[in-house]
Amino acid sequence: MSAVRLAAFPLVVTLSEDPGEPIKIRAKHKVAGMLLLYRHQVKSLDRSWNVPGAYILLDRPDAEGRWGAYVGKATNPGLRNRVQQQLKDRDHWYRALVIRYESNDDETLNSAEAGWLEGEIYYCLDSAETVDLHNRNRPQDATLSIDDEASLRDYMLPIESTLHLIGHPLQPQRSEAPPTRQVAPTPVPVQQPRPHVNALGVQVSPNRYLLQNPTIEAVLERIAQLDARRKTRAQRQDSTRPI
Repeated sequence: MSAVRLAAFPLVVTLSEDPGEPIKIRAKHKVAGMLLLYRHQVKSLDRSWNVPGAYILLDRPDAEGRWGAYVGKATNPGLRNRVQQQLKDRDHWYRALVIRYESNDDETLNSAEAGWLEGEIYYCLDSAETVDLHNRNRPQDATLSIDDEASLRDYMLPIESTLHLIGHPLQPQRSEAPPTRQVAPTPVPVQQPRPHVNALGVQVSPNRYLLQNPTIEAVLERIAQLDARRKTRAQRQDSTRPI
């Protein structure tokens, strides 16, 4: 089964003033009408949705972004009754996305079209990297003409866009930032104590009065300091002697 990617077009999202009401979504200038329901909203689904169509039962995404889904169709009596029946039959889902024809109030999808749409949605989700399907068998309907299939493909991009919009993307969300590389700290070499040398350059035991690895300039400066201290000490002793 070949897949056709169509040009992008905007989604029109209708929010009710009552936060408890379902979210209505449709593709502008297209035929796909969608309704996004939480599980507790299904019992109050309007009777106008009791028409042929397809639906997706959505599991909550896990910490890694994977999510489960079940794809189904409704013909007679319609989507409203079928999804309400799934409240009893399946307990894994928390949201439902229901899809119907919404270009003319007097027209609806027929059974073959609903079956083909169910199979195409299944194929789309089964090919996704992030989805685990609960369907035991792959639904399909091969009775449509090529022209009818081409018109129904207009539904697929709005459905994929809606899933992405509500946090159920078909591909994993990859970070644009490159992974951080862990760099091991450079070990700091332990400095060995420098040898102590006297003014003549002979290594001796540690002494606070001796220099470590001295230069000639440092040795001469230290000798001058020691001479100055001796002169100061001698002057003090002379000043204290009795006359």
